[in-house]
Amino acid sequence: ETSAPDMQGSIPFLESYSNPYTSPIPDSPVHSSGDRTTDRSDRSERSTSSSSNSASTSERTSSPPSSYNQRTSIPRHPDVTLKHLPFFDVHDTLLKPASLQPSNNKRLQEATFSFYLTPSQTSDITNSRVQTEFGRREYRKQIQMRFSLLETSCAQEDNFPSNVSVKVNNKMCPLPRIEGAIKSGTEPKRPSKPVNITALCKLTSTSENIIQVSWAVESSSLFTVSFYLVEQLNFQDLLNRLKEKGERHPDYTKALIKEKLKDNDSEISTTTCKVSLACPLGKMRMRIPCRPSTCDHLQTFDAEQFLQLNQLKPQWTCPVCNKEALYKNLMVDGFFSELLKSDKLRSSELEVVLTEDGSWEPMPTKDEQVENIAGGASSQNVELVPILDDDSDTDYSSTAPAAQNGANNGNSIMNGGGGVKRPITVGECITLDSDSEEDESEAKKFRLDSTQKPPGSPDSDIIILDDD
Repeated sequence: ETSAPDMQGSIPFLESYSNPYTSPIPDSPVHSSGDRTTDRSDRSERSTSSSSNSASTSERTSSPPSSYNQRTSIPRHPDVTLKHLPFFDVHDTLLKPASLQPSNNKRLQEATFSFYLTPSQTSDITNSRVQTEFGRREYRKQIQMRFSLLETSCAQEDNFPSNVSVKVNNKMCPLPRIEGAIKSGTEPKRPSKPVNITALCKLTSTSENIIQVSWAVESSSLFTVSFYLVEQLNFQDLLNRLKEKGERHPDYTKALIKEKLKDNDSEISTTTCKVSLACPLGKMRMRIPCRPSTCDHLQTFDAEQFLQLNQLKPQWTCPVCNKEALYKNLMVDGFFSELLKSDKLRSSELEVVLTEDGSWEPMPTKDEQVENIAGGASSQNVELVPILDDDSDTDYSSTAPAAQNGANNGNSIMNGGGGVKRPITVGECITLDSDSEEDESEAKKFRLDSTQKPPGSPDSDIIILDDD
């Protein structure tokens, strides 16, 4: 009797395979359940190892350096505020400050920005074209590009990144030239000023303006770039606005004068002070005296000259005390404005005297000063000695007694019409140096005491001035 063959023992059972990471067809036939289990575990280990290695490789490929990860957290448009530029009025913001973010771990980076102009903006720019005094045609309304540090704690001034270059619509944009000497160990910087890119932009509302910026990454500094539609002003525009703001009341300056001349020390008392009417900048008489509200000195300067210089090279520094003098803080001084318009002041006068009660007096002339000295000499019974010109042939010995008698009578003496009167005490010796280039030893000085008087000389000290 023939038994039925054992199908389970003679024909191997093909187990279905469901591993998604390997081929569903086994590489070799499985003959037993133990072999199948071992083979399945081996394939599972290989799959897990392969998956682990793949994930590890993917992580190494996509993970940038840690420093780059820190930079990628910078916002695209940080809340950066730029300092106001007095010679530009901002009409529109074309692109608010955008951070210059590195895209890889290289030192040299590139970034692209773009903006569109509206039809009204395009019209405003094209209609603002004017001819300058040098014959060039420029746009009074401009498209302005500004770089700054990425710092949100305070308003930022213009600041360029290292090795920066800009292309506007695939055309190289000229940047301010590097100024100043290169210091050892430091990289030179461009001057802090905006860049006018109007001539390189497409003045149409249907075309996009593309700006490509390349720069060198700095480990301690990050930067932003922004674009604005501005109107350029000149010094005359700012001067007119300053006049429209009005003058500071004269009582403020009077109170400041009283404060400066107040007697705070019992040993030293100052009742007057001299103030110049010449501007420290141009050394000419002021026409529009002004002073920043942040300064407490009495001296003023001319507003027109100050604005002209800052238009050429913006510094906004007080020419008197060298402190910051922003345009928004400038004010015309009403006290000095009235002083300059006063009929009591001579047209050629460049100095005045301020008194402790807040009033002022013009500086006395030289003749008035001589008369004051002579008047004081007569009241104090001091001797006046005439000092004669070189060309005078008057006998000195005969002049001295006349000086003695004139002083006793309270009258001033002027001998020969060329002398200058001055008080001198009796017995004082005066030496006059000759204008000639001869040796100093040839200039002679004589003094005759009472024991050495020549015969017939008067009973007084005689001063002999010998001029070769």
